[in-house]
Amino acid sequence: MCKVLTLLYHRVNNLKHDKHLLAVTPDNFYKQLMFLKEHYPIVRFEEDWNNLREDAVCITFDDGYMDNFTNALPILQELEIPATVFVATGNVDSSEEFWWDELERILLDRQRNYDSTFTLEDELFSCQWPTETFADREELYDTLHWLMHGKIAVSKRKAWMRQLQSWSKAGNMGRKQNQAMQTEKIEELPSLLTVGAHTVNHPSLKSLSKQDQEYEISQSIKDLETLLKRRITVFSYPFGTAEDFDKTTIDLCRKENICKVAANIPGLWTPRCSDYEIPRNIIRNWNIEEYIQKIEELWKMG
Repeated sequence: MCKVLTLLYHRVNNLKHDKHLLAVTPDNFYKQLMFLKEHYPIVRFEEDWNNLREDAVCITFDDGYMDNFTNALPILQELEIPATVFVATGNVDSSEEFWWDELERILLDRQRNYDSTFTLEDELFSCQWPTETFADREELYDTLHWLMHGKIAVSKRKAWMRQLQSWSKAGNMGRKQNQAMQTEKIEELPSLLTVGAHTVNHPSLKSLSKQDQEYEISQSIKDLETLLKRRITVFSYPFGTAEDFDKTTIDLCRKENICKVAANIPGLWTPRCSDYEIPRNIIRNWNIEEYIQKIEELWKMG
């Protein structure tokens, strides 16, 4: 019985600040993929893995950062390695950053002059936080990120962000290094890359009503199908832990004729796995020695 080790990347970039450890440097990414190419067959996410003759590896990216195109793609092309990019469509063609990056831009910019407090106006979560020190703002960041992840609706998250932008005088123009993919780049993606959907606004789906879940899933698929002029058959759950999707989510993906869905639960795929809960394993910015050790440890899970 063959197994597949599916790897989850987010970004390939040299970042000065990377609070959530999402970026792998281009140098490390190249060495990581060289190791994989030399030691394992690399399969596409959308393929039927039931007929594999040997264990394999699958490469995926979540979110749809522009650096997937500018930094990751040339390496993938050079090494002739296929990958799947799951795109959150709400940020395509936007000058704003993904919400977690925007929160970081607003609160953790050491060059900005901040007021001594921030007061959140909300009918349920109204509160005032000290913001004079970096440690104060880190605590505020962590609190708001936790709430925005899965405790409030997308509309409220956007309203809170507008309050933060106004309070900090940061505006809404994002940093270029954190830009999401642009339409013309997605249209240019070669056949080496498969495009999958990843919702519109990157919420924790389980926390939403059925109606809102349906919008996030269906609209992101429609956005990409309109853009690419072809069917979208694969999807990944934002955040992707067992706390971030449920039976309703899975049923809605089936309704949209999604054939395969990537979760963010460590493990190896085997033929016993559900097509709607493919295990994936997050990759960090490990040097090649650390990477080889981690990959060997991951294979031992099965």
